[in-house]
Amino acid sequence: MAAPDTDVQLKVWKELAISKQVLMNAATAALKLDKECSQEELKQALETTISRAAEAEAEINKIQEQASLDIVAVEKKLAESQKALSEVEASLAEAQENQQKLEQKLTNERANNERQQKKLKESLAEKERAIKAITTTLSDKPENVVKKLKTLKKQKMDESDARKKAEQALSVLRKEKQQLEQELKAVQTAEDKPEEVKAA
Repeated sequence: MAAPDTDVQLKVWKELAISKQVLMNAATAALKLDKECSQEELKQALETTISRAAEAEAEINKIQEQASLDIVAVEKKLAESQKALSEVEASLAEAQENQQKLEQKLTNERANNERQQKKLKESLAEKERAIKAITTTLSDKPENVVKKLKTLKKQKMDESDARKKAEQALSVLRKEKQQLEQELKAVQTAEDKPEEVKAA
């Protein structure tokens, strides 16, 4: 019974030794060491590699932290840029709206100016006609002016006569109205008296 246990143990130790040798060969190959290097050299090389790996990992962590900070900064700048872009777009939209309003106002002002200009031209033409008529009248011969003055005087006299006649007719009508009112009062009084007599 002891012999088979010893064989098993030997076998296990042998496999462990082979595994250890394979592992050491792989490590020396990976570290680019001589296959015949001592365990101390292998240990030193492994420690150096592990140290370098730790330094590299620390450097990677540092770079990742810096990258995270840079990403945050870039995202912040991007947000600011987007905000600025939104403000610029809003300002542009407002400016375009103001421009449209100004263009509409300008169109309205032009139309208004054209209307006023037309009115002024019409008024000027009318005044020119009046001046022409006055000039024509002033340039008349004295006898024509006298005739026109006589015609105007006659028209005024006719108007005055017509006014006097109208005033006379109005006066007559007022007197007739007063007489009619008196007669109406007399009739009403006469109508009221028989009632008083009956009441007595």
